[in-house]
Amino acid sequence: MSLLVNIIAFILVFIFIVVVHEFGHYLFAVLFGVKVHEFAIGFGPAIYRKKGKKTDFRINVFPLGGYVRLKGEDPQEQEDPDSLYGVAAWKRFLIVLAGPVFSILAGYLLFVLIISIWGYTPIIIDKVLPGSPAEQAGLQANDIVLKLNGKYVFDTMDMTSIIRKGKPLTLEVLRKDARITARVTPVLTQKEYFLYLKDVKGNIGGKVESVNNISFERYMERYTKEYVTIKSELGELKGLIDNVSEIPQRYAIGIYYGQFSNVFAKDNEIFSKGDTLSEVEGMKVESTTDLMDIVTALGLKSDEIYLRIKGNEVEQVIRPLPAKVKISYISKNGTQKEITISKEKLLSVLSIPGVFEMKAPKMKPRGFEAIFVAIARSNRLALYIWKTLPGVFVGRNIQDVSGPVGVVQVIGQAVQFGLETVLIVVAVITINLGIFNLFPLPALDGGRIIFALVEMISRKKINRNVENLIHTIGFFLLLGFLFFMTFVDISRFFVR
Repeated sequence: MSLLVNIIAFILVFIFIVVVHEFGHYLFAVLFGVKVHEFAIGFGPAIYRKKGKKTDFRINVFPLGGYVRLKGEDPQEQEDPDSLYGVAAWKRFLIVLAGPVFSILAGYLLFVLIISIWGYTPIIIDKVLPGSPAEQAGLQANDIVLKLNGKYVFDTMDMTSIIRKGKPLTLEVLRKDARITARVTPVLTQKEYFLYLKDVKGNIGGKVESVNNISFERYMERYTKEYVTIKSELGELKGLIDNVSEIPQRYAIGIYYGQFSNVFAKDNEIFSKGDTLSEVEGMKVESTTDLMDIVTALGLKSDEIYLRIKGNEVEQVIRPLPAKVKISYISKNGTQKEITISKEKLLSVLSIPGVFEMKAPKMKPRGFEAIFVAIARSNRLALYIWKTLPGVFVGRNIQDVSGPVGVVQVIGQAVQFGLETVLIVVAVITINLGIFNLFPLPALDGGRIIFALVEMISRKKINRNVENLIHTIGFFLLLGFLFFMTFVDISRFFVR
């Protein structure tokens, strides 16, 4: 049933996206007096057909694209005044350009609609580290980041990449109802190490003096999975190093980003929607990072330990929780409650997708601000696509791209979350389609734009047979790429 819903949703989304794109070509062709033989959705035999005065409108059996067939595209047709190659090159340029532009504009308009109705989820600061540049600048937990260096910022990857440059920053944050400006300069941090050890005995704290009698920094350059003795200022710990993650030196301001709050978003076998988790076995729950620490502690076995070491200073030790955990929470009617349950049951509850409310409240800008925010959001997305897509052709960023099968799955998942998510997916796909078609590759709109530009600059007609041959070769290469991405989509099912 869900597969059927996914396919129906995909077809509806697909029809919308193709119609918008092809309508751009169609509108400008009619505007410049070029006859449109066909306006088609999909390829292959027609399953629906309506004859217009000059155009044959049809829906074809294979929903993997669409086209408008203009008079003159067929090399056998003459270059009449109402044909594509019978009009001036600049008109041909605009006819071809109109498709991608309409696709991109549709994405922008959808984001205006989405942000006007549902708003957007901003970046929220989860925790500010003591003594950090962020604390010195006056930033606080739960501050909502509106702008960074005067520009809207929507995702943590963008904000992090700007911070990593190490240049002074100006943040505009929302604290309750007040807009506050903070100026902060990132500092270069020390290396951080995350160690996961098994079969552990002993304690650790303060500065790490040595690992197997080798200085900590020197040992970490060539660590291996082995039993070690870690000596520190506050004790000695023995165990098997099972895994190590390392974060290199980087510029930072000393904040954590918030994702989830500690308020339950849905009923489950232990808690009700609206309950607030406040403490688990003495571990306070006030932030996303607190929740993540608790999940880590719940997942550890009795002889395992998790360490975070900054430079050579032990910053955090997470130990396993007992088999039965004592939980404090505030019910949705404000009553303080305590229960004791198995840690496996608590872990299963905390692992339910969407079990907690998002930490950041939705921002709902109004009027012109909604338009400005939507444009900024779309610009960010378009820039990311423009930078990411070319890498796909040389084998990079494959993990960020989906073929037809993957798109069906993405749309199907979006349907489960409601209309807002579906429209966001449609906006992302149509902007993707528009930008992809602008790449100067044969068979794509971008390739045809290049030929029109060459003719406009050189003022000489290009041999149509040569141009058609190049586009035909490009078409088969794109078809091969489509099959490759379908193979990638299918292979993802087997690696999950």
